[in-house]
Amino acid sequence: MKLFKQILLYLISANLAYLYIQHGWMKFDPEGFWSTAFIERWGYGKYFMYFIGVLEFGGGIALLIPRAWRYGAAVLAIVMLGALATRLIFGTSIDDVIYIAGNMVLLLYISIVRGIGKDFGLDPTSS
Repeated sequence: MKLFKQILLYLISANLAYLYIQHGWMKFDPEGFWSTAFIERWGYGKYFMYFIGVLEFGGGIALLIPRAWRYGAAVLAIVMLGALATRLIFGTSIDDVIYIAGNMVLLLYISIVRGIGKDFGLDPTSS
């Protein structure tokens, strides 16, 4: 059963890595959807959009690297917390809130299970 959990966790991590690498890369398109959203709709600057793109792209890559996945997941969870706050402040659909919150919970779980939790005495895999 433990092997099944590890395989499932890796597949979830790989799926999230693909998602965040793709979304991070899209933030570098100055004419794309995210440029309009960040600058015109939410009032953030383009360099903040690039910064978020770097965090998402780098966090996605980190999800694929042993010993780095816990930090990548933690960084991405923090980015998703900001995304959730932005969407709630500026208005969004309930679908977006559920999607972002679900990703954030998955990332926090990966971060805890894959190592950061062990640093703080939280190890859900020990039971």
